[in-house]
Amino acid sequence: MGKSKAKIRKICVVTGNRSEYSKLKPVMRAIKKNPKLKLILIVTASHLLDDFGKTINAIRDDGFKINAVARTIAAGEDLISMAKSVGLCALEIPTLLSLYKPDMVFVSGDRFDILGTVVSAAFMNIPIAHMEGGETTGSIDESIRHAITKLAHIHFPATAKSAERIIKMGERPDMVFNVGCSAVDIILSKKNKPRSEIYRKYNLDKNKPFLIVVQHPVTTEYQYCRQQIRETLKAISELKIKTIMLFPNVDAGSKDMVREIRLFDIAKKLGHVTMGKNIVFEDYISLLAKATCMVGNSSSGIRESCYFGTPTINIGTRQNGRERGKNVINVGYDKAEIKKAILKSIQHGKYPPEYIYGKGNTSKKIVNILSTIELDNIIQKKITI
Repeated sequence: MGKSKAKIRKICVVTGNRSEYSKLKPVMRAIKKNPKLKLILIVTASHLLDDFGKTINAIRDDGFKINAVARTIAAGEDLISMAKSVGLCALEIPTLLSLYKPDMVFVSGDRFDILGTVVSAAFMNIPIAHMEGGETTGSIDESIRHAITKLAHIHFPATAKSAERIIKMGERPDMVFNVGCSAVDIILSKKNKPRSEIYRKYNLDKNKPFLIVVQHPVTTEYQYCRQQIRETLKAISELKIKTIMLFPNVDAGSKDMVREIRLFDIAKKLGHVTMGKNIVFEDYISLLAKATCMVGNSSSGIRESCYFGTPTINIGTRQNGRERGKNVINVGYDKAEIKKAILKSIQHGKYPPEYIYGKGNTSKKIVNILSTIELDNIIQKKITI
């Protein structure tokens, strides 16, 4: 008799927001190319919402088959709605996991919109692979990230320090793989759009500086989110430098921040600021590579900007503790401080690139492990310290 055909391993990827999707996309492409794996894709949370760019359309444009969607965001964008959204996710996802019966669930990051998925998979005895654990930051994301680590079985941290932290949390060292950040695969692919195309598409003048501003609510400082974004708006208003500004994510406080941005725009007429709900990642990194300065508290100002040496003005506490390059200037929620740091960065110019989060080929490394790792006797976790 001939050899029995090897079972194809079903990997269920669940994505809920634009930032996380930029990291999952190269891994999903690598899964599709691997004959030992089958991709099951579930799209949830802010991907389905018009207010946040309805980025499910970008996923479709990238050529991915979406197996299922789950509406998991409770309206309100406040602390109560965040908590309810975790519950909604935990109500919706088990039905889909039962339907598709994956061999593994694959998730990324530290967002509240993925926590319900991980809890569901853990209760259903489905192995969980987690990317980007072990990092340190501010906001509720810090707690969520470590909670996911303790529920996950296979870990793909982006740096050696992150891998060390995961092991110190009592995870099995043989299940921790320092592979780098998968977004770097796209950054280093040399497929960034030409300067002329990007400048034309976003109405930029190649002879003038421009800023990128992305500032999210800090959930542990929820009550201050309007005054925090107001200080940033004052700084960019006074500088009169061409600015591309993305609206914040779906965290508690985002509705208040967007309201503050719109009211400030009406009062001050920010004609030099182009505002948007979403920019596809390939365009975003092309803009980041060419920007004079990145301003705000997005992780992209820490993780991705170092590969281009683009100066980053990191505002407040949201990225506290995250590994960063020499291109980052940390400031408080103060107009004068933000303005001074931007002017200093413009005067300094670009920094030498730093490869803090890996040197590419991350997706291939991850998929090779997903297709070969032994899953027997993996469900029962035991602390190793």
